[in-house]
Amino acid sequence: MLADFDHKRFNSLWSIKNVMTLKRATIFVSGDVQMAGFRTFVKNLADSLGVKGYAENLPDGRVRIVCEGEEEKILKLENSLKETPPPFARVDHTEIKFVPYAGEFTSFERKGHDVIEEDENTTALLKSMVGYMKIFVDKSEVVNTRLGEIKVSVDNMHVTLKSVKEDTSQIRQDTSQIKQDTAQIPNIVENTSMIPAMKEDTSEIKSSTGEIADKFHNKYEEMSREIAQMKITLARIENKVFS
Repeated sequence: MLADFDHKRFNSLWSIKNVMTLKRATIFVSGDVQMAGFRTFVKNLADSLGVKGYAENLPDGRVRIVCEGEEEKILKLENSLKETPPPFARVDHTEIKFVPYAGEFTSFERKGHDVIEEDENTTALLKSMVGYMKIFVDKSEVVNTRLGEIKVSVDNMHVTLKSVKEDTSQIRQDTSQIKQDTAQIPNIVENTSMIPAMKEDTSEIKSSTGEIADKFHNKYEEMSREIAQMKITLARIENKVFS
């Protein structure tokens, strides 16, 4: 009997001690704390600390937290909100007030008209939405990669067009030179019939004209190859954009 009495007394004293360390508190949090995932952050933090209660948005832009638990854990909750807020929130000030423990809560919840009730159908829908979002992100990465490839192709095309422009300018110069040289041929033929000694010069002029013609032909062939490459590049771009 004595052993049972001492055991019950010990349990009773332990329960009293626990009740004495349990507190109820209201915490007001000011700053950029609404529409920033702040209540979810508070819930996750409270769950990790074993603190029960709720968090709700107030019309003045603050968040009110009503919670119960060990005083040390509640203070740790408040301190964590100030020192390590979620990425999209900003905490400027917190105000805490302790009152006697009431034992009202069994879990921590988010409150507000914008909070979706968590049931099996809602959870399944949210998981499905997350899955679609992941697929969208993956597709976006593929599109981004393909856009990068197109940019490289466009840059190459720009270099090709610049080269073609330079070649075209050179061809115009060569053509002008050919016309000038060709215009001299009638005079050269007339002069060679009068002066046999100029036949050698005429031969040299014809040779020069042949060299220019060869150069023109080479430039034409080079330009044709560049244009063919441009067509291939444009076809690739078309396939990448419309396929």
